[in-house]
Amino acid sequence: MYLGIRRVRSAGRTSGSIEITLPAQLQVLVGIDCRLVVRDGNQPEIVLQPDLSAPYRLIKDLWQKIRLSLGELSDIGEFTTSDFTSMLFPPDHWQERPPLVYADALKALKEQDARGNPRAESLVSLLSTLAIVAAQRLGLDGSLALAFGDALTYLVTGSAAGLGTDFERGMAHQVLEGEGSVKQDLNSPLSEQTWLALRPVVRRVYEQLRQWQADPDAYAAARENWFRAFTADVAVGMSAGSDHMKQTGRLDGMDGTNRRYHRNGSNDPNDGRWDAESAITATSR
Repeated sequence: MYLGIRRVRSAGRTSGSIEITLPAQLQVLVGIDCRLVVRDGNQPEIVLQPDLSAPYRLIKDLWQKIRLSLGELSDIGEFTTSDFTSMLFPPDHWQERPPLVYADALKALKEQDARGNPRAESLVSLLSTLAIVAAQRLGLDGSLALAFGDALTYLVTGSAAGLGTDFERGMAHQVLEGEGSVKQDLNSPLSEQTWLALRPVVRRVYEQLRQWQADPDAYAAARENWFRAFTADVAVGMSAGSDHMKQTGRLDGMDGTNRRYHRNGSNDPNDGRWDAESAITATSR
C-alpha cells in the first residue's frame, strides 16, 4: 500500500535524532511500540513493524467468548489466523477468507472504559469477522455464514455489521425478544456472563439458519415475504408522514409505529431490529 512521500527532518541540532511525519492513515499506531528495521541492498528500505501483541490478545479473547456462547451447539476449536486474511487496514472487498483487521482491534483497545471494557460499537467489525468463521466451522455456508456473523454481532453489541443480512438480523432480534429472560448487556462485551446468557438465543438463531440452509426454497420464500411486508410498511410510513406534513407543515411526532423496525424509538432501517416474524411464521407452518 503506497502512502505517499515524506521528507526526513532533523529533530534538533543537539539531539542527533531525525524525524518523519507519517500519513494520517497510520494514526491508529499512536502509542504503539514499533520495531525499526533496515533492509539494505540496491534499494534500501526502512520498515516499521508495529507490536500487535495486544490486539492479537483481544482477538483471541473475543474468539473464546464466541466459543463460549456456542456451548449448546458444538465446540468450534481454537483460534487460528489461517482461517482469515490478516491485515492492518480493512480491504475494499473480500472473497474467500474474512479479513482480520488489526486497526479495528487497535481502535477498540483505545476506546476502553475505566474497567477495561471496549465500547460495544468498536467491536462490531471484529466480532462479525470472527463469528463468520465460527459459523463456517459449524457448517453454515455463504450468505448464511454472513447472516450468523451479523446476527451474533447484533446480539452482543446492538449494532449491525453492514453485511446485507437485514432480514436474518431481524430474525435474531425476534428470537431475542422471544427469550424473555435474556437481556442484552451492551456495556460488558467481554464479560463471560454476557455470552453465557445469550447461549439459548444463539442456539435458536443457528438452528433457524441451518433449517433455511437445508430448505433453500423456504428460505427464499421467507426473505420474499419479509421484503414485501417491509416495503409495504415503508410505503405506509411515508404516506402517513406526507399526510402529517400537509396537516402540520412538520415531520416531528412521527414515531414509526407503522413500521416494523425500531430500536429505542429509532426508525433507522440499519439498526437491525426489523420485524421478520410474519415472514418467518409464513414459511414455518
